[in-house]
Amino acid sequence: ETSSTIMTFHSHLLPLLAFTTTLGDHAPSLLNTAAPSMTSLIPSQAPTISTSTPTTTTNPTTVSPTMAPTITTTPTAMPTTRAPFEGCKDLDVAVNFDLDSFISAKWYVQQQQVVDYLPENRFYCVTAEYSKRDNPGLFRYEINVKNKAYEEDRTTKTEGNLCAYKTDNAKLAVAPCFLPRFAAGPYWVVVYDEEEGYALISGGQPSIKTENGCKNGDGTNNSGLWIFTRKQERNETLVQMVRGIAADKGFDLTVLLDVNQTNCPTEE
Repeated sequence: ETSSTIMTFHSHLLPLLAFTTTLGDHAPSLLNTAAPSMTSLIPSQAPTISTSTPTTTTNPTTVSPTMAPTITTTPTAMPTTRAPFEGCKDLDVAVNFDLDSFISAKWYVQQQQVVDYLPENRFYCVTAEYSKRDNPGLFRYEINVKNKAYEEDRTTKTEGNLCAYKTDNAKLAVAPCFLPRFAAGPYWVVVYDEEEGYALISGGQPSIKTENGCKNGDGTNNSGLWIFTRKQERNETLVQMVRGIAADKGFDLTVLLDVNQTNCPTEE
């Protein structure tokens, strides 16, 4: 038992010794973070103060430059930074975004990017519906999200019931309702026009540079790109207009594939 106690003590002592060694290596930088005493600084850190005998002057209110003490200190290196999305434009989202209007009716997906949870063989009759939650629940989600998609036979159906909350202006975050907010993925409304009946949705800031622009991932979070319309019947002119907006935003349009909205089952 004594031997076990000693081993346990040693296992706790080793991290402390490692920390002490590390602290010693970085002591000068740590000293710089406090207000130093002029008598306690390490010689290499102490500022050099030099003065000289005052120079006599006929103007008693003028101080000779040689009266001013010269103070030199060892400069602190600044950390280097790198743009998080080098080569990709910072993505602007919709201005004056009206969430209540956006969630007021069903959206039909006309084009979208392949993602893990919706492969290309389910790009039939894809829809998205949103509604306000009566009870935000433990994780304070504000919005219900109901996604639906079919396979080519129009009978094999995939449904996803998720939750969302607004993070900033036209930026939402979406996750399964049983997960806490920090696990939610970005869902940004890039452009939205209720009168024209369209929206462009991105799974956050595009971060993958390609020869054709920038794109999001194809996993779960930080993934996806969608073109929504209010009408199920495809309006090719409208779809091409939204694609043009996406191109201007710097998106790689090759990720957008058509969703077939014909011969869809009658909604219950």
